Amino acid sequence: MSQVVRVAIGENFPEIQWPACCPECGTTKSLIRNTSRLGKVKSIRPNLQGGLTMKSEVMYLNYWICPQHAAETRWANRLLEKSPVMHLIRFIFYVGVVFAIGLIFGPRRLETFPDLGPLLALPLIGILGVASLIWARIATSLWPIRFDPDQDVIEIQFRQAPYATRFRVMNREATSTQNTEETPWYKRALLWKVIVIVLFIMFMARLMK
Repeated sequence: MSQVVRVAIGENFPEIQWPACCPECGTTKSLIRNTSRLGKVKSIRPNLQGGLTMKSEVMYLNYWICPQHAAETRWANRLLEKSPVMHLIRFIFYVGVVFAIGLIFGPRRLETFPDLGPLLALPLIGILGVASLIWARIATSLWPIRFDPDQDVIEIQFRQAPYATRFRVMNREATSTQNTEETPWYKRALLWKVIVIVLFIMFMARLMK
């Protein structure tokens, strides 16, 4: 059964240690290093050219894995990666699926298929893309899910519970509840940013009346 482990990072904590075995099958023979990337958008601000300037942070996790499971984990994590490019690709997948649902269950249903021409590729891409995302969630042995937006903490999903337990033991301090406890919802920075923006919009709306 899969487990999600929260890991504290930063100067106050040692480098993450990884068990010398495959996170999927547990073998200790013929291991290779696999790298998964975890991105975090730190800020998005308008620039003088009229566009947006985005600052991001990227963390690379290098862990041991057997060759048999390295390729599928690498491809699965690439599909699930939290990068702007992959966010856009996944958005296209979801739009394609919505389009496909409209074609199949809409009023004209399959009668519209011959009239679509090149646009028929969109629902097909959407269906295949979402199917690949489902496969990725099942196939990945070790998936860095996200940065916590309010703490220097990352979340990693392990498909095998025994490996997750060994990982916790090797990183006892960084995975302790004391150092990784989630910030209560009422203390999260995003919540207060939304409240401030809403109040500002309401204030401006009153001034314009």
